Amino acid sequence: MILCSDRRKCPQIEGLQIVNVETIKQYDGNSDVEALICSRDVAQVCQYMDIPNLKLIQLFSVGFDDIDPKLLQSKGVHLCNAANVYNVGMAEFVVYAMLMHAKRYNHSIKNRRLRPMRNYHYITELSGKTVGILGAGNIGQQIAKRLDAFDMHVWGYDLKTDNRPYFEKIYNHELLTDFLGNCNYIVNCMPLFKSTEGILCKKWFDLMKDDVTIINVGRRKIIKDTDFIDFLKCHKDATAILDMFEKVPNPITNPYRRLSNVLVLPGVTAISQEINAKLSALIYENVRRLKIGEPFLNQIV
Repeated sequence: MILCSDRRKCPQIEGLQIVNVETIKQYDGNSDVEALICSRDVAQVCQYMDIPNLKLIQLFSVGFDDIDPKLLQSKGVHLCNAANVYNVGMAEFVVYAMLMHAKRYNHSIKNRRLRPMRNYHYITELSGKTVGILGAGNIGQQIAKRLDAFDMHVWGYDLKTDNRPYFEKIYNHELLTDFLGNCNYIVNCMPLFKSTEGILCKKWFDLMKDDVTIINVGRRKIIKDTDFIDFLKCHKDATAILDMFEKVPNPITNPYRRLSNVLVLPGVTAISQEINAKLSALIYENVRRLKIGEPFLNQIV
C-alpha cells in the first residue's frame, strides 16, 4: 500500500490512499503500508508512528526540517527529498524578480500612456551590479549561472563551502560586513536549519546598502520579521520581493502588505509545468526502485 498527500503529484501511480496530517494517524500499526509520498508536514507526523513495513518516505520538498533522519533510519525507513527538481524554475523566477525591479515594473504599469523621456530616470540595468546569493547549493548555483550571463558580480554566502562554479567569490561569516555592504541585490535561498533560523536579522540589515533589493525565495523562518519590517520602514529606497511564505499573507492584517516598497507574490517561485513533470518522474522512479529493491534517488538516509 502506498499513501500520498497529493494525488496530483503522482499521476502515474495507481491505487494511492490519500492522507493528510490527521488521517495519516489511522495507519499507525498498519503492516500493509510500504511507502509514503507526502508534504513535509505529513512526514513530521509519520516519523513518530509505528508502521512496521514502511520502507520509503518520498518528500515533495527539498527541505526536511523538523524531520529526524536518524529516527527514520533506526526504523528502517529511507527518506528521500526532491533535490534538483525546483532549481531551474526558482532560478528563473529570481532573474524575473530582479529584472522586474531594475526595469521598475511597478512604476511603469501606473503610466498607461507612453511618455518618452519622462519619469524614467529610475530604470536601471543588472550589468555591473553586485548580487549576493545566500546559499551556494544547487538552487544558488543555478541562480548564479544565470546572473553571471548578465555580467553581474556574483557573490555567495555559505556556511559549508567557499568554492562553486559561477561565483566570483563565496563568503563565510568572517567577512559579513564586506559581503552585505557591497551588494545591490541580496537573494535568499538558504535551507532552513537551526543555524539559519532567524539569521536575517537587524545585525545583517544594518550592514546592507540603503537602497538594497532583497529577494526571498527561501524559507520564511530564516528572516526575523520584526527586524526586516523595521528596516524596510526606515529605508524607503530599499525594496523587498517576497514569495516564499508558509501561508500567503493576509492583504489587510499582514504588515508586509502595507509597505509600498514590498511586493508580495502568491507562492509562485516553485511552480511550473516542468517542475511538475520532474517531480512526478522522480516519485515514479523511486516507487519503481522500491518494488525491485534498487537504491533510491535523492536519498537522505
